Amino acid sequence: MNKQNRLLSGVITFALMFLFLVPNNASAKRKPEWVKERPNDPAYYIGIAMSPKTGNSRDYVKKTRVEALKQMSSEIKVNVSSNSVLHRLEDLNGFRDEYEAEIHTSVEQTLEGYEVKTWENKKEYWVMVRLSKEKYKMMRLMKLDMAKSRAYSYYEDALKALDEYDVYTALNFLGKAVVNIKDHLEEDLTYRSVDGTINIGTAVYGKIQDIFHRIELEPLQKNYRVKLSKNKQLPIEVKATWYAENGQEIPLEGLPLNFSFSKGEGVLSSQSVTGPGGIAKTLISRLISKSKTQEIKCVLDISSVKQGIKEPEAEKVLDVFFPENMLPVTYISLELEKSSAYVEMEEIIFGEESSQQSLLSEIKTILNKSFFTFTGNKEDADFIVRLKSEIVPGEEKKGNGYSLFIVYADFKISIENAKTGTEVFSDGFTGIKGMRPGSYEHAIKDAMNNLIKKFNEDILSRLEQLDM
Repeated sequence: MNKQNRLLSGVITFALMFLFLVPNNASAKRKPEWVKERPNDPAYYIGIAMSPKTGNSRDYVKKTRVEALKQMSSEIKVNVSSNSVLHRLEDLNGFRDEYEAEIHTSVEQTLEGYEVKTWENKKEYWVMVRLSKEKYKMMRLMKLDMAKSRAYSYYEDALKALDEYDVYTALNFLGKAVVNIKDHLEEDLTYRSVDGTINIGTAVYGKIQDIFHRIELEPLQKNYRVKLSKNKQLPIEVKATWYAENGQEIPLEGLPLNFSFSKGEGVLSSQSVTGPGGIAKTLISRLISKSKTQEIKCVLDISSVKQGIKEPEAEKVLDVFFPENMLPVTYISLELEKSSAYVEMEEIIFGEESSQQSLLSEIKTILNKSFFTFTGNKEDADFIVRLKSEIVPGEEKKGNGYSLFIVYADFKISIENAKTGTEVFSDGFTGIKGMRPGSYEHAIKDAMNNLIKKFNEDILSRLEQLDM
């Protein structure tokens, strides 16, 4: 290569190096003004955040954007309107503080239409988001108008359903109205329709309360004396009545009710819907609790109002508009009537029948408390209970200055249906040890205590499952 060509090659190489170097130097110098100093533009909400470029780029990019949005949303002032549901309804005061505390979070999650700018160098990643205040105001108004319009449409549908006494459909429409205004409870919810002006928030809340007050649930029988088995079901009926504005009492059909034990425990059909005459029925198939006094609660079931709602915020708002303590409710009392039983006891201690029968008498007391009313007349009994125990002496272990006495106890229980002669239960155990120093009498008491403990642990739970 001649000297001229070498010179030309060097010039070209230098030019290429200059082209590559200049942009990098320029980029390092072209730090945008918003990175150098936060803009002060009264026409915009602005959020700026920076993260060091460490770790996964996806993580710091996302984190920086989230922080910028959080900062921008904090600039948006949310004022509670004097015509808002939060302001006008005292019943919501307990909810108001919690709702207002979450407003900024709600604003942050619903922001849209903002601009995003980024800048980075080798060490830092910057994000600026900004949103026109006028644009935000217009978008907010558009969303509010749409929410009010939809809520009012559902409100009208609810009124039409009430004209047909379709109360539950009306409640579901009102629930949909609540969901539509849930993000605007702090705003003026006044809506102008062809029929006039209405605050849709307070109107929906008031209508729900009015419906609850007009529904009466009443059991056809308030108190029951119950003696149930698995093969016998007890029907309990509740009537739902609608009190119209003119005082007319109208049986409500198609109203879902929920039945549950408010005192005690048992097995029943928990869901029911009122049919002709406004009557709903539940069936109690078994009482698990042996408490003498028990209670069934029957309440309006509004679960379908919340059906399909996945947002926790929406559920909270629905709970406020449909308060549990305002739901129509009634109670049915159950008095447990225990089966009658005749008891036969045989208690043998060291080969002789005990006159006191202290062990079996205590077991009889346990059975009386939970399962049976004992009678002295065998002919009147539903069941024959046979209890047998035997305590036999074991060895005497002599120690240094004392003796350790050991005894063993056996126990058996059988229960027979007095009407059919069929044995319905049989259980027992052998070799329950009693061990005490001093005398066999002390060892006998220890064996009795151990036997009663085992009876409570092993046999009572099985007796709970019987048809008695």
